[in-house]
Amino acid sequence: MSETQRSEEERIRQTYAERALAGRGRLYHWSRADVHLNVWGRDHAIAALLAADGLCDLTGCEILDVGCGYGTWLRRLADWGADPTRLHGVDLVGERIEQARRLSPAGVDLRVDSGYGLPYGDASMDLVAAQTVFSSILDAARRGELAAELRRVTRPGGRVLIYDFRYDNPRNRDVRALRASDLRRLFPGWRLRRRTLTLLPPLARRLAAWAPALAVLLERGMPPLRSHLCALLRRPETDDA
Repeated sequence: MSETQRSEEERIRQTYAERALAGRGRLYHWSRADVHLNVWGRDHAIAALLAADGLCDLTGCEILDVGCGYGTWLRRLADWGADPTRLHGVDLVGERIEQARRLSPAGVDLRVDSGYGLPYGDASMDLVAAQTVFSSILDAARRGELAAELRRVTRPGGRVLIYDFRYDNPRNRDVRALRASDLRRLFPGWRLRRRTLTLLPPLARRLAAWAPALAVLLERGMPPLRSHLCALLRRPETDDA
């Protein structure tokens, strides 16, 4: 790992630590109505993208989640039929991996890793996920290096799944938006399916508990109020495709 990669890794780790000390984790607690609403919308969008791309059976897929956190998405994939022994997750924060190991089914492969030097072989994964990962990387070159690793471990015909912020937040300088144009640059020549989703968090937090139907209507009817981009990128079967 280069010195600049280590510097970016340390900055992100420090940002996570500061958020924890500030108690921001409570904004994502399982008891919150807006969290349930957002998770339902994200899972519905991802399932629709996978189905539209022909990936309806996860049984034999090797799947990697980069920035897996507490392993929540890996457990959802197991619920959807993925073999736990074919599920892999890496995260920068060791405490998150420890909890993911405690909560996840037996056989799930979980490791502490930054993503810049993934401990997996070339073309070894059928599906690679990175959710709210790229937006945490502020340096364009470091984003490119991570994307190169995701491309490397994805097999020909395999997919990369991205869910991330599509707007900058002027109150949070530790996050930088990820747009469809960025994905086309980071994954040149890959087929892109995408959709926007997730009601802007300030609105969702106010509406989800007392007017969930209104929150859903606003998200579906007013695209500018959607804070996230969900994208499925498919690697060409051949390098010259």
